[in-house]
Amino acid sequence: MTVLMAVGAVGAVLPLIGRRNHTGRVRWAHLCMGTVMAAMVVFGMDATMVIPASLALIIAALYVTGGISPPPQSGPCVVDLTCMAVLLLLTPSIHVHSVPEAVSAAQAHRHGVGLDPSLVVLALLATWVGLTLNMFHRSRSGRRAAAGSILMIVAMAPVAF
Repeated sequence: MTVLMAVGAVGAVLPLIGRRNHTGRVRWAHLCMGTVMAAMVVFGMDATMVIPASLALIIAALYVTGGISPPPQSGPCVVDLTCMAVLLLLTPSIHVHSVPEAVSAAQAHRHGVGLDPSLVVLALLATWVGLTLNMFHRSRSGRRAAAGSILMIVAMAPVAF
């Protein structure tokens, strides 16, 4: 899992390598994603890290959308930031449902009828992949951004399961 998080950190900064046409906001947002992924490599998926990391990603997404950068340039970055933040926020609720003890698991599942969090995560990952591929096909110039997004998706998928 640590190796995948390192791959995700590389994917977060991959769109910045060799490109000079990113605005400062998009550049800072990619660096924020890379920092969050690197922190996950160093500290693991500690529950105390989830909220600050998600807040940093959401603030970075708001920062990018507050700029005047064109959507083809900022769109993939905002999608990555948002999906990653939501996935991190969903992660603690998923691990509550995967308690190894039968008694604790029975108590955790007595909350009534509701949507299983693992289905929400699967839908989020599928949506993230779909949006990434859609943006890739709309703009052939964003191949590095799409490759970076795919690397982050691959790195974040095991976190949810």
